[in-house]
Amino acid sequence: MFGTLVLKECKQILKSMVYYIYVVVFVLFLTSQLGIELVDNIKQPEPGQENYGTVNSHEPLAVMEKTLAGLVMEVYYNSFATYPMGFYRGVTLNQQEETEIKSIVEACTGKNWDQILQEMQRHFANYDRSNIQGAMSSQIEYSVVPKEELSYDDFSGYMEQVCKIVGAGSSYRKEALEAGVSVPMTYEQAKEEFEALCDKDKITGAVARLFCDYAGIILAVLPIFLGVTRCLRDKRAQVSQVVYTHKISAFQIIASRYLANVCMAFLPVVLTIFVMQMPYQYHAISIGIAPDVLAFFKYSVVWLLPQIMTVLAVSFFITELTENVLSIFIQVFWAVASVFSSMTLTGDFGLKLVARWNTLGDTTEFWLKRTEFLINRGFYFGLALAAIAVTVVIYEKKRREGETIYGKIFKRRR
Repeated sequence: MFGTLVLKECKQILKSMVYYIYVVVFVLFLTSQLGIELVDNIKQPEPGQENYGTVNSHEPLAVMEKTLAGLVMEVYYNSFATYPMGFYRGVTLNQQEETEIKSIVEACTGKNWDQILQEMQRHFANYDRSNIQGAMSSQIEYSVVPKEELSYDDFSGYMEQVCKIVGAGSSYRKEALEAGVSVPMTYEQAKEEFEALCDKDKITGAVARLFCDYAGIILAVLPIFLGVTRCLRDKRAQVSQVVYTHKISAFQIIASRYLANVCMAFLPVVLTIFVMQMPYQYHAISIGIAPDVLAFFKYSVVWLLPQIMTVLAVSFFITELTENVLSIFIQVFWAVASVFSSMTLTGDFGLKLVARWNTLGDTTEFWLKRTEFLINRGFYFGLALAAIAVTVVIYEKKRREGETIYGKIFKRRR
């Protein structure tokens, strides 16, 4: 009986225009973000390259140098990026505030502002910033050296002052500093990273993480509409009284609807990954690496499925509770806040709905943070089950008490 209900729900979903919009938007988003040109970035580093990319560092001196570099640039343009409540807000300082920030930079470096500007201009003059490679290299290599006697505790105190001036959600708050900074990678580090990419990720694993990063952004929103549409379908069709009087248990009804939506929401992910992974499998073979042909599927099950389950379960819960589209507004806000609240695009999982790893590689760093990642996904798997269980309770309560339709009370047949 339960299997029949799930199959019936799947067929109903296939008749919904909302589902096909879901599929089209998902595929277009992924194909626009992940192109075949990524293959060109997967190659063994050679000595003497202009740059080898970046690596995250928590070393105190590196954090101070790169943080001060970012501060100098933001003061220079008088444009500060902040993320209060997870949303971007640009901040422009008045003359007094700008002077206070400059004095903080001078206190950290032991140099006056004019000297700092001259050094910055000399640095960027060494790069051809008319092309993307040169512009990126100039940013990666730029750093501002603090004075020798500046301790990290004193530096942190100065950054707290900057936060008070700039406002909440700046790059200088304690959490942002603890997330580390990007520093240029050496040839030895790049070689070690490439070996980890081949040995641990088998090439395809690294691309699978990037796939899940992008897919996770759109899948924090799209399944909401599937869940809301299904929960309101009976109400719109005015057949609630028929469903409420059905002898099938509330658990079977809600669980079958939920499972069908989870399966159908995950189906485009499965179909997409088996198409998109092919070029990377061939590339791995071409450089003598045996690819992990199931990497995309395994990462998608662990990374994306708990998120889909949670988004659908919460949309079921809120919609069944309110019987309107309020869930869309609440969950879209949740998704956007989750995306913008990350300290870094590679990690900082915490309990965020959208797990970010927006880089091709950083294999060693990911494996160090794997436990944190698995705890995050496990939390959302449990949250999904809890939310759908509460939804069953709410639905059963409605069936016991009956529903008023056209002035009549309809109750379940005993």
